[in-house]
Amino acid sequence: MKQDFTTWRNQILQNPQNISPLKFGMSQDEVIEIFGKPDAVSTMRSDGKPLILKYHDIELHFDRKAPYGLYLVYSDDEIELSITAEHEERSNPYESI
Repeated sequence: MKQDFTTWRNQILQNPQNISPLKFGMSQDEVIEIFGKPDAVSTMRSDGKPLILKYHDIELHFDRKAPYGLYLVYSDDEIELSITAEHEERSNPYESI
């Protein structure tokens, strides 16, 4: 299922708690199946796989541990964005404990 990256980007900017159709833990192959070939990949690699796929101004970071699952959606270009699985679980990251 191909999805337009720009539509997805606008969706997460409005609601960063919903990164669907992506899911934390999914593989690079699954992400590429959704968005197609990335615009760039990192030179940092683990077992021959890049640790970062970049689409436009958003980086998708993958854990070097098996199965190389998605763990961070990040940008510091025109927008500032940092979404992790931990962030997804917190309803209000600024509430005091």
